[in-house]
Amino acid sequence: MAEIVLSAVIQKAADIATNLISEECTRLCWLRKDISWIEREMRRIQAFLKDADAKQDETESEGLANVVNDMRDLAYDVGDIMDTYFPEVVSQRRRKGFLGWLKFAACIFSDWYVAHNFSVEIEQIRERVKDINEARTTYGITENGGNTGSDTWNARRSYPHVEEPNVVGFEEHIDKLKAKLLGRDSHVQQNVISIVGMPGLGKTTLAKKIYNSVRHEFECSAWVFVSQKPTIQELLQDIAGQVGLEKKKREEQLEANLFNFLMQKRYVIVIDDIWDTPTWDALSNGIPKTSEYPSRIIITSRKTDVGIHIGGQSSLHTLQPMNWENSKKLFFKLVMVPQENTNETIDPFQLEELGEKMLHKCGGVPLAIVLTAGLLLLKEKTKQAWEGVLAIELINLWAAEGFIQGRGEQEVEEVGEDYLNNLIARNLIQVARKKFDGRIKSCRIHDLLHELCIKVAEKSNFFNTLQNVTSNPVRRVTVHRSKIREHIASRYHTPKLRALLCFNNDGSICRKDLKSITGVRFLRVLRIEVTTFPSSFLSEIGNLSLLSYLRLRGDGLEKLPRTISKLKYLLTLDFPVCSALKSLPDFIWKMKQLRHIYLGENYEMSEQKMERWYPIEISLPNLQTLKVRSCDLNPIWLHKFTSLRKLRIWDSPEGIMRELSGPMPVSEKLEKLEFIWRSGRADLLTLNLCRYRNLCKLGLTGLVNKLPSPDKLPPNLTKLTLEANFPYDDPMETLKKLPKLKILILSFGSYNGTRMVCSGGLADHNFIQLEELVIRCLFSLEELIVEEGGMPRLNKLRIVACPKLKMVPERFRSITTWAG
Repeated sequence: MAEIVLSAVIQKAADIATNLISEECTRLCWLRKDISWIEREMRRIQAFLKDADAKQDETESEGLANVVNDMRDLAYDVGDIMDTYFPEVVSQRRRKGFLGWLKFAACIFSDWYVAHNFSVEIEQIRERVKDINEARTTYGITENGGNTGSDTWNARRSYPHVEEPNVVGFEEHIDKLKAKLLGRDSHVQQNVISIVGMPGLGKTTLAKKIYNSVRHEFECSAWVFVSQKPTIQELLQDIAGQVGLEKKKREEQLEANLFNFLMQKRYVIVIDDIWDTPTWDALSNGIPKTSEYPSRIIITSRKTDVGIHIGGQSSLHTLQPMNWENSKKLFFKLVMVPQENTNETIDPFQLEELGEKMLHKCGGVPLAIVLTAGLLLLKEKTKQAWEGVLAIELINLWAAEGFIQGRGEQEVEEVGEDYLNNLIARNLIQVARKKFDGRIKSCRIHDLLHELCIKVAEKSNFFNTLQNVTSNPVRRVTVHRSKIREHIASRYHTPKLRALLCFNNDGSICRKDLKSITGVRFLRVLRIEVTTFPSSFLSEIGNLSLLSYLRLRGDGLEKLPRTISKLKYLLTLDFPVCSALKSLPDFIWKMKQLRHIYLGENYEMSEQKMERWYPIEISLPNLQTLKVRSCDLNPIWLHKFTSLRKLRIWDSPEGIMRELSGPMPVSEKLEKLEFIWRSGRADLLTLNLCRYRNLCKLGLTGLVNKLPSPDKLPPNLTKLTLEANFPYDDPMETLKKLPKLKILILSFGSYNGTRMVCSGGLADHNFIQLEELVIRCLFSLEELIVEEGGMPRLNKLRIVACPKLKMVPERFRSITTWAG
């Protein structure tokens, strides 16, 4: 965890040190030495912590754990020092150039008192580093935890002879994999089987079933458990002993002798719980993937890329959570087990409601079901099993604390998506929902991993939940479904707090509580959901000079005060529910660093501002997302937002539409566009979006006379949502000509007729790419007709709350779901 923080510290130190190397900096030579020392020492600590994390397991010594915690605390404190004395180093350098930055740095340290305090703090850091190093030397503490023996016991170690008593739903997997392992047909047999999936799905259990059922078909067999910290020689010795390599050949040139031995045998070897590709590369020196006789290798791993590396894409057998039927079968098989010292069993009918709720939370993960059933037998309550979060908010939170940065031409948001995809590939998180283009919309983490992550985060002091805040320096606190005032009123002071995250809270904040939140000078992330805020809350927020992420949900926020403009690092401004907020002040459009502005649909319109457009400076070159009312935005300003990717406008959108329809796109990067208006009919015939080649998602909510012609819509439009349009004509005649359309959502009022027809005709005019059609709340619709050749790729049809629509075309019945 601290390694992430260190990256930001190292980068800031490197930026400062680079500038201080100039000959013009002789008067600041002492500063250069201190900063260079920080950079060097933090790199060493970062490397040590990475090594310690990579090698940690359940046998980690207390001594090493203490050293790691000491180093992490030190890293956090160095970050605090840098933020205290160099809060604007990078931004000042970018704005004013080197000479301007030099004057800025000299100004900071022209005060002897400030310079003295900085030197004292750096000297204290030096002493702490020295103490930690001396402790490591004195007590013989290494990254290996002081235990280099091979006789430690690993609770996760697997043994093929230990059968799993409760196995449900693996029959199909077993049959399929046996066919691959034993099939004589070259199209069926597979040299390597890679069983991959998230923890708890039963990879090892499945491998045991397969191994024990086929091993008699081979001349020799072996099973080894690898884990995160293997010793290659011991693994190869174990394999050699199991397959029957004579002892003498195991004592010298083990890899070569084992390799040659296996080349002459028909063998099956299971490599259980392998974590990385270098481990396989080392093992492969003694294990041939192919031999003169049909042999097989079975691996289990939670990382998909490991399976691909060893056996290729075709070797993958990815385990997914069990379906509902098998989940129930396993769950009730377990809870019906007689309890000790009694002949009674738990009656599932008496506990049906509780059991169903708990089972839903297990998400089909066998290990979770086993543990949950055990808790039910003990009559204990369980926590919520799945934690879901929108992926874009997660990425914005990472960016706010500097955990991720732009990379080359990649924006920070794109880098964040790369990290999410990497976590998914390693089966550490799961995709809850995908966007129309296959990208991640929301993700979730299973309860088992969730609890583990919380324990690791608390152990490393990365963050704490409200229930676990201690007297130690706390840097991140989460408050979930509890009173935020419990945190504010707690006796623990949190002067070094960097993030306060409050979710699903039904409490409120009073004026006297403000200082506890706004008096924390290192705070970077503030996310609060409450019923009511005091009216002066936003005025106090301006004192949080390092704030990068601000999300406030609740009533009582009436206007954005000018103090908000002091937040020079603010990247995300998010008010999803702000019914009392009148409008956006002009200074918002000058906050150059802002990347995301979200205002909820229900914030009030300022009547005075509607026609009050006077020249002001507009400077938002990094703005990616803008969701506001049209009254807050002069249409010509759009041309200043050259990085804009997502735009949502509420009310009176005609001016915005005209500007977007001009000869030059306002942003070549625009991907998503939504218009929502509640009064009057918009004239869409003048709307021309054909120049927006990256615009793939469009939403139109409001009355129209007629939809724009297909050639005026984005050429690569992939998803279209229509609502409350009440057009006079059947929209299908226009929409079927969109060549790239894959998802079409026709919601309430998108058509008021009784008959909707998609004719056949020309091959390129019949929804040739459409894959998903949603028809929702069309209360007058009685008939949906799709002629021969229409919608050839449709694979999902969803009908919601269309009471008069009774039938769909025959060929779509198998892909149709009905609701409401």
